[in-house]
Amino acid sequence: MREYYKILIIDDEEETLSALQKNLVLEGFNVTTCNDSVKAIKMIKDEKFHIIITDIVMPKMDGLEVLKFARSYDALTQVIMMTVHSTMELTIQSLELGANDYILKPFKSIDYIIEIINYSIEKLERWKQSIRDIVAREVF
Repeated sequence: MREYYKILIIDDEEETLSALQKNLVLEGFNVTTCNDSVKAIKMIKDEKFHIIITDIVMPKMDGLEVLKFARSYDALTQVIMMTVHSTMELTIQSLELGANDYILKPFKSIDYIIEIINYSIEKLERWKQSIRDIVAREVF
């Protein structure tokens, strides 16, 4: 099931992208990375991503703008924010804009990130089942 869900990771730090991609692919996830938030917006338009993990502080366009776009483009997309620059205000703002979760860098362990991704997949599965149930009621 993991390989079905497409994950986009956006961060201007190549080391973070490489480490996350390597570890998540080893766990069976379908991962794409992007080191430029503006290019990431185009990727989101061109390809369906179920989960987006984005850094907040990036050049050109910050992760909050990516979050706003992703949520307006596809409301079911799970967006997970990550940052080393955490403040209560930034956390609240991210959640108010529709972030599904928030990860602090440096990461404590890949297991924690996998747990967050698995939770996002479970939420997507529940949404899909709810939609199927609604459609089934409408048909019959």
